[in-house]
Amino acid sequence: MIHAAIFVLSFSGFALLLLAMPRHQQEWFRYKLSPASGRKFRKSGFVALVLAFAVAAMGFGWGYGTVAWFGWLTVAAALVVIANIQRKRIMGKVRQ
Repeated sequence: MIHAAIFVLSFSGFALLLLAMPRHQQEWFRYKLSPASGRKFRKSGFVALVLAFAVAAMGFGWGYGTVAWFGWLTVAAALVVIANIQRKRIMGKVRQ
């Protein structure tokens, strides 16, 4: 269960960091958010990544927790990048 929590927090953190960028806001939302909203997305993304590290460290200890955290960060980042690349397919399926 700890692995799932680390993954969900990591994935949401990277997704929020992606959506903090005006270019990706335009692509995903069809408009740009205000700079204040972008900053909130960015802060929330970093908080989610820190929480993922805290969960990993508390669940597995500092040594293995750090390794598990980096592993799930890699998986989550790769999935966010793939989702961004496949954005048109995802958005098309959502709108149908």
